[in-house]
Amino acid sequence: MSGDKKKFSPHLLAAACATTLLVVACGGSDNDDSSGETPVKPTVGEAACHALAGKKVAATAFGEASGEASIDSAVFTVAVADAQNTAGTAVVQATPDYCKVLATIKPVDPSAPLINVQVNLPSDWNNKFLQFGGSGYNGALVTGLDGVRLAGPDTPRPITQGYMTAGTDSGHQNATGVEAQAFALNAEALRNFAYASYNKTHDLAVEVAQLYYGAKPGTTYYMGGSEGGREGMTMAQRYPEDYDGIISIDPVMNWSGLQTFGNYVGGVLQSKPSAWLGTKVQRVHDTVVAACDKLDGLADGVISNYNACGAVARPALEALRCSDGNDSGAACLSDAQLDVVRAAHSGYTFNFPLANNMTQYAGFAYGGEGLPSNWSAWMTGSKAPVFTAAPNETGVGNLFAYGNGYIRYFIAQDKDFNPLGYNPDTYRSRVQEVSSMMDATNPDLSRFYARGGKLILRENLADTAQSPRTGLNYWDSVVSTMGRETVEKFFIAYAATGLPHTSPGIAAGAQNAPAYGIPGQQDLLSLLDKWVKEGSKPADNLTLSSYEPLPPYAVKASKPMCRYPSYPQYVAGDVTVAASYRCALQ
Repeated sequence: MSGDKKKFSPHLLAAACATTLLVVACGGSDNDDSSGETPVKPTVGEAACHALAGKKVAATAFGEASGEASIDSAVFTVAVADAQNTAGTAVVQATPDYCKVLATIKPVDPSAPLINVQVNLPSDWNNKFLQFGGSGYNGALVTGLDGVRLAGPDTPRPITQGYMTAGTDSGHQNATGVEAQAFALNAEALRNFAYASYNKTHDLAVEVAQLYYGAKPGTTYYMGGSEGGREGMTMAQRYPEDYDGIISIDPVMNWSGLQTFGNYVGGVLQSKPSAWLGTKVQRVHDTVVAACDKLDGLADGVISNYNACGAVARPALEALRCSDGNDSGAACLSDAQLDVVRAAHSGYTFNFPLANNMTQYAGFAYGGEGLPSNWSAWMTGSKAPVFTAAPNETGVGNLFAYGNGYIRYFIAQDKDFNPLGYNPDTYRSRVQEVSSMMDATNPDLSRFYARGGKLILRENLADTAQSPRTGLNYWDSVVSTMGRETVEKFFIAYAATGLPHTSPGIAAGAQNAPAYGIPGQQDLLSLLDKWVKEGSKPADNLTLSSYEPLPPYAVKASKPMCRYPSYPQYVAGDVTVAASYRCALQ
C-alpha cells in the first residue's frame, strides 16, 4: 500500500471529501462493511470533477518543505475512441472519461517558481496510481496522458487501463530566450528539479485522489526514461515507502558524472585543433562493426555481444591513426580525434568522490555510433564546439550543450563562464553539493526492498546520451551491497542491444541498421504490475518487437532483450524472429 498505512475504502462518496479544504480520510475501511449491505460507489463524473476546482491543499500535506497547493482547474473530459490519424498511417489511442486536474504548488522561497502538476482521474479507476517522469532539464508540464513507455501500439494508455496518472514540470518553466538550465541559480528550484518536486507531485496526487474517489491509491508506480529514469531511481532511494514499483529506462542516474563527461568529450576535447570528429563518425561505426559484428553469431550490423566487443574494437580503432598523427582525410583519425574516441569509451575519472563515493563515469558501449541521431547528434553536432555565451548555442553536440549548461548554471553559477576551461577540482565543494542532490547512485535499496518494492531497469546499449554501463554497473553495486539472493527478489536489469537512447526501435531501412530495422518495443508496465500484485517476476528473456502501425498490429520483427549480463546470440532460423536467438553469457 502506498501513502498512509491505513487502507481506505474506494466505496465512499467523493463528494463528501470534496467539501474539505485539506484532504483527510473520510472514514471507513475495506473491513467496515459489517452491515452486509453493498457499499455506495463513489460519485465521480462531471459535477464531482468541477467541484475540485479552487480546492487547496495545505503545506503540511507534503513530505518536503513546501507552500500550499491550489487546484486551478478541473475539467471533465469525455471518452475518445481509437482513431486513425488524418494521414491514415497510425492510430491515435483512446482515452476514457476522466477528470483533468491542473494544480500549482507554491514554493517556500517566494522568488522560486511554482511547481505545475497535472493529475488525471479516470471514472473507471483501478485503484492504482502511475506517476510519469520527465525529460532533459524538464521545464514543460508532463501531462501523464502518454502511452506506456516503449510499449507497442497494441498497449492501451495507462489512463485507459484505469490508472490514475500524474506528471509535473519539476518546478520551473522553460521560456523563449532563456537557457534551459538557468533555473538552477535559484536554490529551491534546483532542489525541486533534483528530487523534491516529484515527491510533492506524489503527495498532491494522493490528496486529490482522496478528494475525488474518497480513497488513496492502493498501488503506486513510477515510470520514466532518461531524466525521468533518474527520477525513478531517485524515488527508490529517497522515497522508497511511496512506491510499489518503478520502471527506469536509460536513466541519467550518475548525473553529475554525465554532465562533466559530456562537456569534456563533447566540448573540451573536440574543441582542440583537428579533433572534431564530424563525418568521421561513420568511419568509427564501420570499424566497430567490422571488429565485433560476428561475435553474436550473426553479421547484421548490430553489436549484441557487448561484453566481448571492447577487446577487439579498441585495437581496430587504434589502427585508424593517420600516419603522422595529423588529420589526413576521411580514411583515418588524427591523434586528437583518437583521444576523443578513447575518452568516449573509457569515461571520465574525478580526483575526488561524488555522492556515494563515485569517482568514475563509465564510457559508452561499442556499437551503433552511426545510427540516425546517435553520435552525429550527441557527440559531434553539425559544427565543432564553440562557446559564445549566447543562449542555447545551436549546432553543437547535445553532450556539450547539456554539459556546459550544467557547469555554468549549477556549478560556476555564472552564465558567462567558459566551460571549455572547466576544471572540477576548482569547484570541488560545489560539485559535491550538487552531486548529493542530483545523483541517484546509492546502492543501498534496503528500505525499498523492505516495503516490498519492485524495480525494473532497461538500458539501451547503443545509448550515447548517457552511458548504458551506468545502470548496469549500478545493478552490480546493489548486488555487492545487498547480496545476490536479496536483489533477485526485487530488482531486475535488462540490456537492449543495438538501440540508442530511449529508442522504441529503429525503422526498417534506416541508415546503418539491418533491412528489417531493430525491434525495441515491450510493455514493462504490465510486467511490473504482475510482479507487484501477483509475485510473478519478469522472465530473464523478454521479447522486443516492432509492429505494423495499424490494427491488428502484426509483428514485423522480434528479438530477445536479455537480462544483464547475457546477450542475444543467434542460433539458427529467421533472423527477424526472437525464437532464432538464445540469451547467452560471454
